[in-house]
Formats: sequence, structure tokens, C-alpha cells
Amino acid sequence: MTSKTLAVLARDAAGVLSVASVAYGAWLIYPPAGFIVGGLLILAGVLAVARGGD
Repeated sequence: MTSKTLAVLARDAAGVLSVASVAYGAWLIYPPAGFIVGGLLILAGVLAVARGGD
């Protein structure tokens, strides 16, 4: 693997972990909120990639 590939993987892993952390934190406050927040964050990421905001 090249260093550029590792940098992309590290960025993606950090993004996934941050989404999971925010969703889990919301779930600790109110369980259905964790699913709502997690879904919205994933949707925002998908839309950003689709629009070329990678």
C-alpha cells in the first residue's frame, strides 16, 4: 500500500468512528435519537459524495 492509500483509509476510518461516536452519544441520551442521528449523518455523507464533495 502506498502512503496516499493509507491516508485515505485513515481519513475514512476517522469519519466512520466519528459518526458512530455521535450516534452512540445521542443513543445514550434517548435511544431512538441514536438511530435518527446516525441515519442523518450517513445520509449527509452519501449526498456529499454524490455531489462531488469528497
